[in-house]
Amino acid sequence: MDRITVITADVVDSRRHADLVERLGERLSSLNHPTIVTGFSVSRGDEIQAMLRGWLSAPEVIRHLRYACRPARLRVGTGIGVIPHASLRDDPWMMNGPAFHDARQALDTAKTQKRATVANTGVKGFDAFLNCIWSLVDSVQEGWTGKQWEAVCLYEREGTYARASAVLGISPQNVQKRCKAARWDRVREAERVLAGTEAYLEKYHLLLGETGVFTD
Repeated sequence: MDRITVITADVVDSRRHADLVERLGERLSSLNHPTIVTGFSVSRGDEIQAMLRGWLSAPEVIRHLRYACRPARLRVGTGIGVIPHASLRDDPWMMNGPAFHDARQALDTAKTQKRATVANTGVKGFDAFLNCIWSLVDSVQEGWTGKQWEAVCLYEREGTYARASAVLGISPQNVQKRCKAARWDRVREAERVLAGTEAYLEKYHLLLGETGVFTD
């Protein structure tokens, strides 16, 4: 059995971004991360889904997804669970299981509550903890300008301000200023905390039972 995280998202007010939605699959094809088991794919025009290895071990993937879809905004739901290795498919829409249902439920909650990101682990109290962090991260990211998004993502990819500045064609000092204005250090710290989800669930014995439902 493989531990997985399912990400299900949709484009907010997709009619206003018809051109982007039409090219969404092309944009998402460039998203790569070591934890991605099935790449991001589009269904029903504006719905996006992917499956990652581990239990929310790479929350930064959601940030990468948002960047790839700019200027459109996304609502995102995540669910975690297990799946038999033999059941893995290249297309996440061809798979099923508790994690997929939980991600869909989380997305529905995000729509109802008008939130950007909602996590659903099946443990109510723990979900409140996760979603409090997500809410704070989202509130910071919602204020990022296009230049700040560029600076953050390129600095993360290139590893230094100097290399990021060479790509952007600006000084390293300006890259640093944009990352600082975006409070990148705080966002990355929050993502590291979120990435500890699997360890927390194990440490506090919030483990999957035989039915695939979390028990505490």
